[in-house]
Formats: sequence, structure tokens, C-alpha cells
Amino acid sequence: MNCLLGKDRYNKLIRPAINSSERVTITLQVSLAQLISVNEREQIMTTNVWLNQLWVDYRLSWDPSEYDGIDKLRIPARHLWLPDIVLYNNADGTYEVSLFTNAIVQFNGSIFWLPPAIYKSACKIEVKHFPFDQQNCTLKFRSWTYDYTEIDLVLKNNVASMDDFTPSGEWDIVALPGRRIVNPLDPTYVDVTYDFIIKRKPLFYTINLIIPCVLITSLAILVFYLPSDCGEKMTLCISVLLALTVFLLLISKIVPPTSLDVPLIGKYLMFTMVLVTFSIITSVCVLNIHHRSPSTHTMPPWVKVVFLDKLPALLFMKRPHNNSARQRLRQQQLRACKTALGCAPPSAFLSSSSTSSPRHFYKNAASFINSVRKSELRIPDVHSSFPAPQDFRQQSSGYFRPDVQEAINGVRFVADHMRGDDDDQSVIEDWKYVAMVVDRMFLWIFVFVCVVGTATVSEPECGQPLLSLNSRSDLFRNDFLIKRCVSFCTNVHLCTRGTCSEAEHRLFSVIFANYNQYIRPVENVSDPVIVQFEVSMSQLVKVFNCLLFVFFHLFYLQDEVNQIMETNLWLRHIWNDYKLKWDPSEFGGVEFIRVPSNKIWKPDIVLYNNAVGDFQVDDKTKALLHYNGDVTWIPPAIFKSSCKIDVTYFPFDYQNCTMKFGSWTYDKAKIDLVLIGSTINLKDFWESGEWVIIDAPGYKHDIKYNCCEEIYPDITYSIYIRRLPLFYTINMIIPCLLISFLTVLVFYLPSDCGEKVTLCISVLLSLTVFLLVITETIPSTSLVIPLIGEYLLFTMIFVTLSIVITVFVLNVHYRTPKTHTMPQWVRTVFLGILPRVMFMTRPEREPEKTSQYLPPQPYPHTHNQQKQQNSNATHHRHRIFISTELSNLNNLAGIGDSKCSTKDGYLCQEGRCNCCWRQRTTKLPADGGLGGGSGDIGSSYSSSESLDALISMSALSPEVRDAIESVKYIAENMRLQNEAKEIQDDWKYVAMVIDRIFLWVFILVCILGTAGLFLQPLLIGDDS
Repeated sequence: MNCLLGKDRYNKLIRPAINSSERVTITLQVSLAQLISVNEREQIMTTNVWLNQLWVDYRLSWDPSEYDGIDKLRIPARHLWLPDIVLYNNADGTYEVSLFTNAIVQFNGSIFWLPPAIYKSACKIEVKHFPFDQQNCTLKFRSWTYDYTEIDLVLKNNVASMDDFTPSGEWDIVALPGRRIVNPLDPTYVDVTYDFIIKRKPLFYTINLIIPCVLITSLAILVFYLPSDCGEKMTLCISVLLALTVFLLLISKIVPPTSLDVPLIGKYLMFTMVLVTFSIITSVCVLNIHHRSPSTHTMPPWVKVVFLDKLPALLFMKRPHNNSARQRLRQQQLRACKTALGCAPPSAFLSSSSTSSPRHFYKNAASFINSVRKSELRIPDVHSSFPAPQDFRQQSSGYFRPDVQEAINGVRFVADHMRGDDDDQSVIEDWKYVAMVVDRMFLWIFVFVCVVGTATVSEPECGQPLLSLNSRSDLFRNDFLIKRCVSFCTNVHLCTRGTCSEAEHRLFSVIFANYNQYIRPVENVSDPVIVQFEVSMSQLVKVFNCLLFVFFHLFYLQDEVNQIMETNLWLRHIWNDYKLKWDPSEFGGVEFIRVPSNKIWKPDIVLYNNAVGDFQVDDKTKALLHYNGDVTWIPPAIFKSSCKIDVTYFPFDYQNCTMKFGSWTYDKAKIDLVLIGSTINLKDFWESGEWVIIDAPGYKHDIKYNCCEEIYPDITYSIYIRRLPLFYTINMIIPCLLISFLTVLVFYLPSDCGEKVTLCISVLLSLTVFLLVITETIPSTSLVIPLIGEYLLFTMIFVTLSIVITVFVLNVHYRTPKTHTMPQWVRTVFLGILPRVMFMTRPEREPEKTSQYLPPQPYPHTHNQQKQQNSNATHHRHRIFISTELSNLNNLAGIGDSKCSTKDGYLCQEGRCNCCWRQRTTKLPADGGLGGGSGDIGSSYSSSESLDALISMSALSPEVRDAIESVKYIAENMRLQNEAKEIQDDWKYVAMVIDRIFLWVFILVCILGTAGLFLQPLLIGDDS
């Protein structure tokens, strides 16, 4: 080993080529040991690979017979010449391998080196089909300083080895093809690129994201099956929306913030949020319909036709038949009228009552009279049997006692009140059934949309190409490193045939014999060193997640919270070092050599506005020395620079980040900087998914600082970038807009449903969650308020004001006559003027006919007698029958035999004795209005007089008097309830008018506020 590695024989800095035309062939193969992780958000793939390298160094050959048969040696790699093969697309600045292991050297000079490496490579994540995605991450290997004329890379196999691969729990390896890429435009540089085609195992995300989202989405459908009376429809909708909001925020923290594609799960969540938001809007409309009443709305005829006749049949809904009390009573009244008119024998009624007590008999007779009177007024069939139908009450009211007449009117009032309630309830039930039909219709619509949408959105596209468009374009992508060396390699004359390595070895010894790397390379101390400087932006990136929420992208990314811009740059330095000149003819025609940069003088150019303390670049890269003394050094650097982020129009913002480069210790008299080009070199810029570079001009400044007397030059680049807002639009703005517009619906939600405040508070809670996310996203600056922060603040004030108004509306809605008195101006403004302005039509009230239920006034006898004389024979028979039955109720004991009467003066219970029967028959008039029976007694009484007397005597019963008082109390109580209900309806309508006013006000303010805020960046963008 001492013989092989002696200083006089071996120089590890010299390429092992016999002559200048010979290329050192490096056989390369990558063995994948472990796929550690794929960070979607940072777009970084971490792998554990073994880099298998094989080449021949003719200087390390020996004869095994001369060394006891030793044919193989293991030598530390740092003692040997190594091909500077690095991972070009690394993401953390670690270009070299992790461990410099021993190399195995064969006796014939063959060297086998297998170093392990933990690589973090930039990988452009395609999130379109996440989590059913397939990624193509590349590992690009090549020499950093040697071109194709000096080093040739050859693939050992066409695929990477997986012999020692440990399977991953998240990713499946589809294929690991490798290829040797030669740029057809400039074949001097080659690289070996491996495509790691991996497919995600979706089980984890299916269990933890997709299935919960599908289950939550299905709950949005159930809201249309939830009865409106339960008062939980809005609670269910808002809870589903909140759950989806949490999932959306979770997804936004997993996937990269790219605006090129929307991930599949993001599309599904957005589809679901729109679905749920629409379900909330629909539910509000359904609740509004459900709680309508005749006092607030009139049902149009088309609504009855469509929603009560047509749609129920199409939706297979069967409404039960109307089995109300009115229908039953009409049937009973019809049967009773037929019995009274002779269709059934009157004896049936008599016989049914003959065995009852006087109280029961009186009750049955009174109910029968009432039914007959109702039949005269309500049943059309009975009306048709009378030539001149008239109200029996009006005919005989003049002969009733006032208390009896009041009782009769009270009974009629109670009956009419109940009929009115039945009519109102029937209309209310129709509105409720319309709401149920609308619910059922949207139930099936949402089931269809949800199933089709889920199947469409969740189905990943088949046949995804193994190589993405970006990967195929990389086949012919010019690396900046290629171009940076072409300028000083194309005109270089190769050394003549001979021992080129020996010439380079001598050249090294000569030029570095008396070289001092700390001395500025100028012949005259007063002369400055002219350093040409250029910055090229690369595709490599490393991200430090300093806070909770950091934005990443491939080339540069910004930590908005810390206000740091991270860039991966190649800094091109060109200067002349007169001490590194030589005559190529004296050194075998060698015109350039590559030397470690730490052995020569370098300008100490640093990034002034560095944010993490790494001011200088890595000096492990080699520098290219030209025979005329020109030195070209292009080190890579990952910089984190301070950048004042203007969040005024976030996420529609433009940023101007500067990078200031200059010498730290040398002033302008010692080092002068010259800018190469006018902008940052972006020819090989890998487009970001979040930002677009608008311009990146460079400027040179000469500045005198307060600390020093000298003038210091610097080169400052201004990077003007524009954010692509699609990611934030999908994940933040659209959900905020949907939630904000739900605030308007609170004024359309009926107060009776009991969920107005629930809706407001839930919207406020959702906006609070978004506000917290925005707070984590934007920097904590007090100079400006970001656009989306302004919108959220505007919306929160909007929602808070809606809660205040809702509480006030509910206070008005639930007012009663016992708690508040409605002022006249309220009645005038909110019941008269504003409804007309708001195009609100209140159904007209049916006028209360209370006058007919007031106690009767005495009428002249001739009036009723004239009406009675004009009645036909059938009507006479009708009244005669009623009079006869009433006479059974209250005949006095003094008429006839005293034995036939009770001690209270009523007729006997059976009513079959001769005296009682005689009393009945003598009072029964003939068909022509004369007395029947004996005729003499009957002629002394008219039918009206006998009926009035009998009814008057019937009131003598204590039970009747109690009944009259009870009826009067019931009627009066119902009148008071009607008056109170009218006032309550007025208060409710006032609340509805206030709701409608603020509905339009909030719609106008919401539209104008949203448009005013979000149009600002668009207008500014057009101006710029």
C-alpha cells in the first residue's frame, strides 16, 4: 500500500487517465435498500441507497506474485481518486454520500466502491389522484466537474437493484428503470437518471379519510329524511359541515400547496361541502315552507297541483285520506237529516230516548236540534229539499229568552271557531305535506348526485403513464451545469498524446509549490480583483418546518410566518489569479485542471440578508483553472434569506424578495463585482406549483456603511413573484364563502323552527376555525391586514350582527298581548308600509261575524210570523217535529194530571200516560198551521208561540242553566284567545318583515363586500 500510494507515485487529485483522450469509464448502479418516506407537502423523497461504482485506476495495479499473492486491498476511499458523482436533485444540500467506506482495489487496478447514502431528493408530487396516486421521483447522478470527455458514466443494469430492499408500508415499488441521458444539443455532459415509479397504498387514507368523509356525506342526505318538526335539521347540517371543514383543513396540511392540480380527496371534499351547503339552503327553504300558516302565506294553486297531486305520485308517496271530525259530523248530520225528513221513522229517535233519564233525554234532543239546524245551513243536499231555506235560529230567536239565545250563539261561536281552526289546520297540514314532498324530492336528488359524484370523483384514471410529462421532458433538459462549463470547455485544446496524468501531477507541484491561498491574487496591491458574478436558480430545495404552517415549493418557498425565502442557487464566480498561470506546452498541452476550492484564494462573497447564519457556500466543490489564470468556481448553495412579506392581498399577492451578495471583508478597492447578465439565470428553472416568477433583475450598488470608511460593492437581485391562488381558493376561500353566505339564510329561516341561533353560532364557530388557520399562516405583522383576514373579519362582524338581529327578531316574534303593547307606529310601518315595499303579501283575514253571536234583541212578533207564514209545508213539518220533541222536555206539572208529573214539575219519565200524551197532541198544530188532535186546543196556539213557550220552559232546568253558563264562559274565553292570537300573529308578522328586510340588506352587503374585497388584487394586478 505504501508503494501504491506514495506521494511521488500517486496523486489523488489527478484523474486516472493514461492520456488526455482517454475517458475514465465509471460503471454505476443504484441499489435501493429502503424507501424511507415521501413528504408530499415538502415534495421530498427520502431513500436509503447503495451507490455501486466501478472504475479502473492504472496507477493502482501490481503483480500479486511480488506481494505474497495479495490480489485485493481495502483502502480508505479518501486516499484515492474518486469520481465526484453527486445527486443533482438533492433537497438538503448533501450532495455526497453519507459514509466514505473503504474501496476494494484489485491487482489489475480495478476499484469497486459501494458507499451507502441517505438521499433527500426533490420530487414533484402529482396530487391529482391522491390518495390513489402514482409518483415518479427521479434520482439524477453525474459528475459535478468532469465532462463526458473525461468521465463516461455507464449503467451496469437498466434497472436499480432491489435485492436488499425492505418493503415500505405506504408505497409499492412499480419499477426502477435507469437511463443514460445525453443532451443531443451538447453531448459533453452525461448523467445517469433513475426513475423511482412508486404507487401509494391507499388503505391508510381510505380508513382514516375517505370512509369517514363518505359516512359524513351520507349524513347530509339524511337531513331530508329528518322530520321538520323535530327541530334538528339545521343542527345536523351544520355539524356535517363542521366535520367536513376539519377534514378539509387536515387535507390541506398533507398535500403540497400546489395550484397546478387539485387532489382527488380535495375535489371530493369540496364537492361534499358544496353538497352540504346546498342541503342547508334547501333545508332552510323546507323549514320556511313547513312553518307557513294561513295568517302568513296563501298557497298558490300551482303549488297544490304540483306538490299535492303530481309529485307525490311520482315519488310514490301516499297521503292518508282526510278523516277529520268535520267529515264524520257531516256524515252523521246527513243521516240525522234523512231521519228527520222521513227517510227513517222518527220513532227511532223517540224510542232511543224514551228509556233515558230526563237529563239524557234533554241532552239528546238538544243535540238533535243542533244537528238539524246545522243540516239546514251546511248540507247542500238538505238545502235543495227546501224551496226557501232559512235559518231556524233567525225564525225563532225572537221567542227565546236572552240567556238561552246567548247560549245558542255561544255554541255556534264555539263550533264556528273550531271549524275555523280545522280549516287553518288543514292549510297548515297542506304546507307541511308540501315541505315533506320537497324533502323527499331532494332526498332522491341528493342520493343520486352523491352516488354519481362519489363514483365519478373517487375513480382514479386508469392507465397512468409510468413516466410523467416532466420526466420525459427531463430527457432533453439542459442542466445549467452543462452550460456553465461549455463556455470555457469548447475552445480548450486537449493535451497531446503522452502521459497526461504525469503532466498534471507536475503542474500541480509547480503551481502550488509557493502558493498562498490567503493572499489576494493581484500583482499590484492597489489593483482590485475583478470578480464576475452570476446567480442561477436551481430546482433543489431544503425546507425547515420552523412553525406550524409553512409553505413549500420545489425551487424556492416561503415561510410566511417567519418571513423567510429559501432558495437553491448556483453562484458563478469568475476571476483571474495571476499566480495560477502556466504554459500548456510545458505540461503536455494541459490547458485546464480541476482543483479543490479550499486550496486556492476565493472571494468571500456572502448573502447579506441571510436569515439562519449560513452566510457562505460549501467549499467542497472543485474550481476550474485555465492556463491563463482564469478561475471559474460554481458552488451550489441553499440560502434562507429574509424577505418582507406583504400579506395585504394574500392569497392573491405579489412579493418582492431581495438577495444581496457582496464581499464581507474586501471593499471596492480590493474587490470589485461585475454583474454577468441583467437577471437571474432562469433557463433551467423548474416551475413551482405555488409561485410564478415574474422577473428577477439584478443591480450593482456601491454603499458606504456607517461602520467603515470604505465603499463596499454589492449585487442585489430582486425576485418578483406571484402566488398561484388555486390551492387557497379551493381549501380556504370557497369554504369561507359558502359558510359566509349561510349567514344570510338565517333571515329566511322561520322563527318557529327554533334553530336560528343554532345556525348563526355554528357559522361563527366555523369562521373562527378558519380564522385560526389564517393566523397560523400569515406573519404576525401589524402593518397590514391580509385580504382573507379582512374578509373573515368582515364576515365575523357580519355573523355577529346577524346574531344580534336574530335575537331581536326572536324577541319580537314571541311577544304576546300580556307582555307587550304594539305601538301604532309599529303597526303602521311594519304592517302597512314595509310589507308593500318588500313585496310581501299577507293573506286577508276572514272577518269575524261576532255580531251574530251577541245576546239577541227582541224582535216584533209580526216579523217572525210573516216569515213563518211564507214557509212551505215541509218546513212546517220540520218545526212541528222539533216543537213536539221540545215539549217533552219541560211541560209543567200543573197541566193535566198531577200524578203524571215529577216533584220538579217536569213530565213523567216515560211520557206515555194519557195526560202527557194529551198535552203533546193538543199542542201539535196541523199541517196548515192549525191545531191538531182535538183541534180546539191547538187553534188557541200558533206553532211559533208554542215552540217559544216550550223552549222558554226548557231553560228552567238547572242543568240547562249550568250548561248556558259553561257555554258562555267557553265562548268568551275563545273570543279572548282569538283576540290574543290576532295580536300574536301581528307580532310574528312584524318579526317576519324585519327578517325579510335584513335578508335583502345582508345579501346586498355580502355581495358588495365580497366583490369589493376580492376585486382589489385583480385590479391591482391589471394595473401592474
